[in-house]
Amino acid sequence: MSNPFDLLATLAYPLVSALTWLTEPVFGTAAAAAAIVLGTLVVRLLLVPAGYAQHRADLRRADVLQRIAAISARHQGDKPRQQSELAAIYRSEGGGLLRGFLPMLVQLPIVAGLYRLFSSSTIQGHANTLLHHTLFGVPLGTHLFAADGPQLIVFAVLLVLLAGLGFASSRLLRPRGAQPTGAAAVLARVVPYAPMATLLFLPLAASLYVVTSSAWMLVQTLVLRGR
Repeated sequence: MSNPFDLLATLAYPLVSALTWLTEPVFGTAAAAAAIVLGTLVVRLLLVPAGYAQHRADLRRADVLQRIAAISARHQGDKPRQQSELAAIYRSEGGGLLRGFLPMLVQLPIVAGLYRLFSSSTIQGHANTLLHHTLFGVPLGTHLFAADGPQLIVFAVLLVLLAGLGFASSRLLRPRGAQPTGAAAVLARVVPYAPMATLLFLPLAASLYVVTSSAWMLVQTLVLRGR
């Protein structure tokens, strides 16, 4: 197997193919593009329990970091006590913080396998026929730099959508508590727009996946924060 995620991509292929067949009466030649969006949503829905666990782990990690910062500031002039209290936190919370990465590790292979399906021209040595379908006349295997004329409009729409999602994320998903400063503040402003850069290198199919995943993660995080 040329890629460790080929197996997961192979398992996801029948799901997307079935969705293409089911949506063809409604979406016609754009059925495969609709199937990519729906398939991404189905997989993301199945990963909601892991996403919820990850959210709780993130909250716990943020709480621990705030406690560490408070101790460091409170005992800045008393290094022995500072180190003692910090060591107590590491002993009590260290194992939990490490376990907090497990939900992310569960999701990564599945998400990467889906990405592989939407970005690779071959899956386990066979042609990925999914990329031969079209969206508004643009083959799903087309890259931005290979597009021309009206094809560029499709990529432009996706870039605008990602820009909107980035703007919403930067405003709605700001971390609670003290805001970062300096380089961290710049990074916090730039990261929400990072998915836009991926569209420069991905085929249209994978670009649809990125847009759908970004929208899902924004909504999911807002819902979890509301809880």
